[in-house]
Amino acid sequence: MGDDFCGIARTLTWTAVAKEGLAMDIAAKLSALPNARPLLGVWDAWERSPAPEFVLLAALSSDRRYAFRLNTKDSYDAELCRAVLEFVREREGEVIGRPEPLITLAGFSWPGREFDVVGRVGPEAHRLFYEELDLHDVVFGVFPGCSAEVSGAESVDQAAERYGRMLKASDMNRSPSPYVLVRFDNPRTGAGTIGEQPVFISPDYLAHELRLLEGVRGAYLELWNHRNQQWHVRWDGLWHVTCGARELRLSAEEVATWRPR
Repeated sequence: MGDDFCGIARTLTWTAVAKEGLAMDIAAKLSALPNARPLLGVWDAWERSPAPEFVLLAALSSDRRYAFRLNTKDSYDAELCRAVLEFVREREGEVIGRPEPLITLAGFSWPGREFDVVGRVGPEAHRLFYEELDLHDVVFGVFPGCSAEVSGAESVDQAAERYGRMLKASDMNRSPSPYVLVRFDNPRTGAGTIGEQPVFISPDYLAHELRLLEGVRGAYLELWNHRNQQWHVRWDGLWHVTCGARELRLSAEEVATWRPR
Protein backbone atom coordinates (compact mmCIF):
# COMPACT_ATOMS: atom_id res chain seq x y z
CA MET A 1 0.00 0.00 0.00
CA GLY A 2 2.91 2.32 0.79
CA ASP A 3 4.30 1.91 -2.73
CA ASP A 4 0.85 2.56 -4.22
CA PHE A 5 0.45 5.68 -2.13
CA CYS A 6 3.89 6.95 -3.18
CA GLY A 7 3.02 6.26 -6.81
CA ILE A 8 -0.20 8.22 -6.53
CA ALA A 9 1.62 11.08 -4.82
CA ARG A 10 4.24 11.16 -7.58
CA THR A 11 1.47 11.20 -10.22
CA LEU A 12 -0.36 14.06 -8.51
CA THR A 13 2.88 16.00 -8.11
CA TRP A 14 3.77 15.51 -11.77
CA THR A 15 0.27 16.61 -12.84
CA ALA A 16 0.55 19.78 -10.76
CA VAL A 17 3.96 20.52 -12.21
CA ALA A 18 2.71 19.86 -15.73
CA LYS A 19 -0.20 22.26 -15.26
CA GLU A 20 2.08 24.90 -13.80
CA GLY A 21 4.43 24.39 -16.70
CA LEU A 22 1.58 24.98 -19.14
CA ALA A 23 0.56 28.15 -17.28
CA MET A 24 4.15 29.36 -17.25
CA ASP A 25 4.26 28.81 -21.01
CA ILE A 26 1.25 31.12 -21.43
CA ALA A 27 2.88 33.79 -19.30
CA ALA A 28 6.18 33.34 -21.12
CA LYS A 29 4.56 33.63 -24.53
CA LEU A 30 2.62 36.74 -23.61
CA SER A 31 5.59 38.46 -21.99
CA ALA A 32 7.83 37.54 -24.95
CA LEU A 33 5.60 39.16 -27.57
CA PRO A 34 7.31 42.09 -29.35
CA ASN A 35 7.28 45.30 -27.29
CA ALA A 36 5.46 43.61 -24.40
CA ARG A 37 5.90 45.17 -20.98
CA PRO A 38 4.19 44.62 -17.61
CA LEU A 39 0.90 46.47 -17.21
CA LEU A 40 1.26 48.79 -14.24
CA GLY A 41 -1.25 48.19 -11.48
CA VAL A 42 -2.41 44.77 -12.69
CA TRP A 43 -0.61 41.58 -11.71
CA ASP A 44 0.25 38.97 -14.35
CA ALA A 45 -0.71 41.36 -17.14
CA TRP A 46 1.08 42.92 -20.10
CA GLU A 47 0.55 45.62 -22.66
CA ARG A 48 2.22 46.17 -26.00
CA SER A 49 1.94 48.51 -28.96
CA PRO A 50 2.66 46.80 -32.30
CA ALA A 51 1.84 50.06 -34.14
CA PRO A 52 1.36 53.67 -32.97
CA GLU A 53 -2.45 53.49 -33.07
CA PHE A 54 -2.75 50.13 -31.28
CA VAL A 55 -2.33 49.15 -27.64
CA LEU A 56 -3.05 45.50 -26.88
CA LEU A 57 -3.42 44.16 -23.34
CA ALA A 58 -3.55 40.68 -21.86
CA ALA A 59 -3.99 39.39 -18.30
CA LEU A 60 -3.82 35.86 -16.90
CA SER A 61 -6.65 34.17 -15.03
CA SER A 62 -6.12 33.49 -11.33
CA ASP A 63 -5.05 29.89 -12.03
CA ARG A 64 -2.75 31.16 -14.81
CA ARG A 65 -4.23 28.70 -17.32
CA TYR A 66 -6.17 31.25 -19.41
CA ALA A 67 -5.73 34.81 -20.58
CA PHE A 68 -8.05 37.74 -21.20
CA ARG A 69 -7.19 40.09 -24.06
CA LEU A 70 -8.37 43.65 -24.63
CA ASN A 71 -7.52 45.51 -27.85
CA THR A 72 -7.58 49.28 -28.29
CA LYS A 73 -7.18 51.39 -31.43
CA ASP A 74 -6.66 55.16 -31.35
CA SER A 75 -8.40 55.28 -27.98
CA TYR A 76 -6.15 53.85 -25.27
CA ASP A 77 -7.35 54.77 -21.77
CA ALA A 78 -5.10 53.10 -19.20
CA GLU A 79 -7.52 53.44 -16.29
CA LEU A 80 -10.50 52.15 -18.26
CA CYS A 81 -8.50 49.20 -19.59
CA ARG A 82 -7.25 48.25 -16.15
CA ALA A 83 -10.81 48.46 -14.81
CA VAL A 84 -12.07 46.12 -17.55
CA LEU A 85 -9.37 43.53 -16.85
CA GLU A 86 -9.94 43.70 -13.09
CA PHE A 87 -13.72 43.35 -13.59
CA VAL A 88 -13.16 40.31 -15.82
CA ARG A 89 -10.96 38.68 -13.20
CA GLU A 90 -13.68 39.16 -10.60
CA ARG A 91 -16.10 37.33 -12.92
CA GLU A 92 -13.65 34.90 -14.49
CA GLY A 93 -15.78 31.87 -13.61
CA GLU A 94 -18.43 33.13 -16.04
CA VAL A 95 -15.89 34.33 -18.58
CA ILE A 96 -14.25 30.92 -18.79
CA GLY A 97 -17.11 28.60 -17.89
CA ARG A 98 -20.07 29.85 -19.90
CA PRO A 99 -20.48 28.02 -23.23
CA GLU A 100 -21.92 30.81 -25.38
CA PRO A 101 -19.45 32.27 -27.91
CA LEU A 102 -20.46 35.85 -27.05
CA ILE A 103 -21.78 37.06 -23.69
CA THR A 104 -22.01 40.20 -21.59
CA LEU A 105 -21.32 40.63 -17.89
CA ALA A 106 -23.62 43.18 -16.25
CA GLY A 107 -22.55 45.60 -13.55
CA PHE A 108 -19.77 47.54 -15.26
CA SER A 109 -19.80 51.27 -15.87
CA TRP A 110 -17.32 54.05 -16.57
CA PRO A 111 -17.63 57.82 -16.19
CA GLY A 112 -18.20 59.66 -19.45
CA ARG A 113 -18.94 56.48 -21.43
CA GLU A 114 -22.18 54.66 -22.26
CA PHE A 115 -20.74 51.27 -21.32
CA ASP A 116 -22.90 49.23 -18.92
CA VAL A 117 -21.44 45.73 -19.42
CA VAL A 118 -18.21 43.97 -20.28
CA GLY A 119 -18.39 41.70 -23.32
CA ARG A 120 -16.57 38.39 -23.71
CA VAL A 121 -15.92 36.49 -26.95
CA GLY A 122 -14.67 32.90 -26.88
CA PRO A 123 -11.73 31.45 -28.83
CA GLU A 124 -14.07 29.83 -31.35
CA ALA A 125 -15.31 33.26 -32.48
CA HIS A 126 -12.23 35.49 -32.47
CA ARG A 127 -8.92 35.67 -34.34
CA LEU A 128 -6.79 37.23 -31.63
CA PHE A 129 -4.00 34.65 -31.83
CA TYR A 130 -4.98 32.69 -34.94
CA GLU A 131 -1.31 32.17 -35.87
CA GLU A 132 -0.52 30.55 -32.51
CA LEU A 133 -3.26 27.99 -31.96
CA ASP A 134 -2.03 26.77 -28.59
CA LEU A 135 -2.18 30.33 -27.25
CA HIS A 136 -5.32 31.19 -29.20
CA ASP A 137 -7.33 28.40 -27.58
CA VAL A 138 -6.81 29.68 -24.03
CA VAL A 139 -7.47 33.38 -24.76
CA PHE A 140 -10.82 35.13 -24.31
CA GLY A 141 -11.40 38.51 -25.92
CA VAL A 142 -12.94 41.12 -23.59
CA PHE A 143 -14.18 44.65 -24.18
CA PRO A 144 -16.35 47.33 -22.56
CA GLY A 145 -19.79 47.29 -24.15
CA CYS A 146 -23.49 48.01 -23.92
CA SER A 147 -26.25 45.60 -22.97
CA ALA A 148 -28.22 46.29 -26.17
CA GLU A 149 -25.33 45.04 -28.34
CA VAL A 150 -25.37 41.32 -27.50
CA SER A 151 -28.20 38.81 -27.12
CA GLY A 152 -26.17 35.88 -25.79
CA ALA A 153 -27.85 33.61 -28.34
CA GLU A 154 -25.47 34.35 -31.21
CA SER A 155 -24.10 31.42 -33.17
CA VAL A 156 -20.34 31.17 -33.54
CA ASP A 157 -20.52 32.84 -36.97
CA GLN A 158 -22.79 35.59 -35.67
CA ALA A 159 -20.54 36.17 -32.66
CA ALA A 160 -17.50 36.43 -34.95
CA GLU A 161 -19.31 38.93 -37.18
CA ARG A 162 -20.50 41.05 -34.26
CA TYR A 163 -17.10 41.12 -32.53
CA GLY A 164 -14.91 41.27 -35.62
CA ARG A 165 -16.87 43.65 -37.85
CA MET A 166 -19.80 45.42 -36.24
CA LEU A 167 -19.08 46.36 -32.64
CA LYS A 168 -15.78 48.20 -33.18
CA ALA A 169 -14.86 46.75 -29.82
CA SER A 170 -11.33 48.18 -29.88
CA ASP A 171 -12.65 51.77 -29.85
CA MET A 172 -12.87 52.85 -26.23
CA ASN A 173 -14.73 56.02 -27.29
CA ARG A 174 -17.37 54.38 -29.45
CA SER A 175 -21.12 54.80 -29.34
CA PRO A 176 -23.34 51.73 -28.82
CA SER A 177 -23.98 49.47 -31.81
CA PRO A 178 -27.42 47.98 -31.01
CA TYR A 179 -28.23 44.40 -31.95
CA VAL A 180 -30.49 44.46 -35.02
CA LEU A 181 -31.04 41.11 -36.75
CA VAL A 182 -33.46 41.13 -39.68
CA ARG A 183 -35.03 39.14 -42.45
CA PHE A 184 -36.96 41.18 -45.03
CA ASP A 185 -38.20 41.44 -48.61
CA ASN A 186 -39.25 44.48 -50.64
CA PRO A 187 -40.69 43.45 -54.04
CA ARG A 188 -40.63 47.05 -55.27
CA THR A 189 -36.91 47.72 -54.76
CA GLY A 190 -35.70 44.12 -54.99
CA ALA A 191 -33.87 44.55 -51.70
CA GLY A 192 -34.03 41.82 -49.10
CA THR A 193 -32.29 38.99 -47.39
CA ILE A 194 -31.54 35.72 -49.16
CA GLY A 195 -33.33 32.59 -48.00
CA GLU A 196 -34.30 32.10 -44.39
CA GLN A 197 -31.07 33.33 -42.82
CA PRO A 198 -31.42 36.70 -41.06
CA VAL A 199 -28.58 39.22 -41.17
CA PHE A 200 -27.27 41.98 -38.91
CA ILE A 201 -27.78 45.57 -40.00
CA SER A 202 -27.30 48.96 -38.38
CA PRO A 203 -30.22 50.88 -36.82
CA ASP A 204 -29.83 53.57 -39.51
CA TYR A 205 -30.14 50.99 -42.29
CA LEU A 206 -33.18 49.53 -40.51
CA ALA A 207 -34.89 52.94 -40.57
CA HIS A 208 -33.97 53.33 -44.25
CA GLU A 209 -35.50 49.99 -45.24
CA LEU A 210 -38.62 50.58 -43.15
CA ARG A 211 -39.28 53.84 -45.02
CA LEU A 212 -38.92 52.04 -48.36
CA LEU A 213 -41.49 49.42 -47.35
CA GLU A 214 -44.27 52.01 -47.16
CA GLY A 215 -46.96 51.45 -49.81
CA VAL A 216 -45.60 48.02 -50.82
CA ARG A 217 -48.17 45.32 -50.23
CA GLY A 218 -46.58 41.92 -49.74
CA ALA A 219 -43.41 43.45 -48.34
CA TYR A 220 -42.35 42.38 -44.87
CA LEU A 221 -39.61 42.77 -42.31
CA GLU A 222 -38.88 40.53 -39.33
CA LEU A 223 -36.63 41.85 -36.60
CA TRP A 224 -34.91 40.35 -33.56
CA ASN A 225 -33.53 42.59 -30.83
CA HIS A 226 -30.96 41.87 -28.11
CA ARG A 227 -33.67 40.41 -25.87
CA ASN A 228 -34.41 37.85 -28.63
CA GLN A 229 -37.87 39.35 -29.10
CA GLN A 230 -39.16 38.85 -32.64
CA TRP A 231 -40.99 41.74 -34.28
CA HIS A 232 -43.01 41.57 -37.53
CA VAL A 233 -43.47 44.70 -39.65
CA ARG A 234 -45.88 44.96 -42.61
CA TRP A 235 -47.81 47.67 -44.46
CA ASP A 236 -51.43 47.55 -45.61
CA GLY A 237 -52.38 51.22 -45.66
CA LEU A 238 -50.95 51.66 -42.16
CA TRP A 239 -47.89 50.24 -40.51
CA HIS A 240 -48.49 47.15 -38.39
CA VAL A 241 -45.78 46.19 -35.93
CA THR A 242 -46.40 43.07 -33.85
CA CYS A 243 -44.46 41.22 -31.18
CA GLY A 244 -46.38 38.34 -29.69
CA ALA A 245 -49.69 39.78 -28.48
CA ARG A 246 -48.47 43.37 -28.84
CA GLU A 247 -49.48 45.34 -31.92
CA LEU A 248 -48.62 48.91 -32.86
CA ARG A 249 -50.09 50.98 -35.68
CA LEU A 250 -47.68 53.67 -36.78
CA SER A 251 -47.58 56.56 -39.22
CA ALA A 252 -44.74 56.94 -41.72
CA GLU A 253 -43.16 59.57 -39.45
CA GLU A 254 -43.44 57.32 -36.42
CA VAL A 255 -42.01 54.28 -38.15
CA ALA A 256 -38.98 56.30 -39.29
CA THR A 257 -38.00 56.84 -35.65
CA TRP A 258 -39.41 53.64 -34.12
CA ARG A 259 -36.99 51.39 -32.31
CA PRO A 260 -37.97 48.10 -30.65
CA ARG A 261 -37.22 48.05 -26.94
